[in-house]
Amino acid sequence: MDSPTSSQQLTTHAEQIQTLLSNIEVLVNDNNADEAPPFLDTLNAELKQWCESSEGPSAEQLELIQLRINTILIKANSAKNESSKAIIKQKKSGKAIKAYKAAN
Repeated sequence: MDSPTSSQQLTTHAEQIQTLLSNIEVLVNDNNADEAPPFLDTLNAELKQWCESSEGPSAEQLELIQLRINTILIKANSAKNESSKAIIKQKKSGKAIKAYKAAN
């Protein structure tokens, strides 16, 4: 069996990274970002391996990956902020209900 050519390896690395990013994005979109660490670890290892290979990614490819990661991070932070607001609102409502019951 022939060994993969450098262009095939490049495509394989890029495809694996895009698949990992898609999996992470789905978790974030489904409010399951807590399940992302194994994918993030694999993404980190895959990026490191690709960058250290003889046919590493171009600067443009790395910039596109970084842009996608940043987009996912923005979504994750937004979801986190919304969750925090909901928790604070729920706590305030609970305190208001307790104060009302105590007054009556």
